[in-house]
Amino acid sequence: MGSVRGITIELGFDDKSKLKLRAIAKHVCAFANKLDAIVAMNDDEPTQLEGSN
Repeated sequence: MGSVRGITIELGFDDKSKLKLRAIAKHVCAFANKLDAIVAMNDDEPTQLEGSN
């Protein structure tokens, strides 16, 4: 087998971009926590996936 090569990407962010990314991350985390809570509430109920018999 040949050697594996990779790509290096350098990204630069100013302070405003960093704040925006942190806000996005915070909201995504909160959304994931809400979805986990919904799943936990529905664990007792059987689920049927669309298209399954």
